[in-house]
Amino acid sequence: MSVPLSKGGNVSLNKEAPGRTTITVGLGWDVRPAGGPDYNLDASALLCGESGKVLSDEHLVFCNNLRSPDGSVTHSGGKPTDGGHRDNEQMHIDLANVPPVVQK
Repeated sequence: MSVPLSKGGNVSLNKEAPGRTTITVGLGWDVRPAGGPDYNLDASALLCGESGKVLSDEHLVFCNNLRSPDGSVTHSGGKPTDGGHRDNEQMHIDLANVPPVVQK
């Protein structure tokens, strides 16, 4: 199943994929203006507690920290932008194994 999202978009997993326990979020972009410089963007996931703050540095998953401490969230690693092709980077989330301390 695939659900395309644009900036600011969201999706209800309970509605679109009830009972799903694992998801993969693929990100792709093309931010190079015609004739302009090339840019590379990075995807990240922040695992936050009840306060809304990231639990620790290890709970910020991105290209330099590819795995949450419990392994429930992983990042595929940084890949260069390639003309807007989809899934340049992927985040894999195992919802069943995200610890209860993670609220957001």
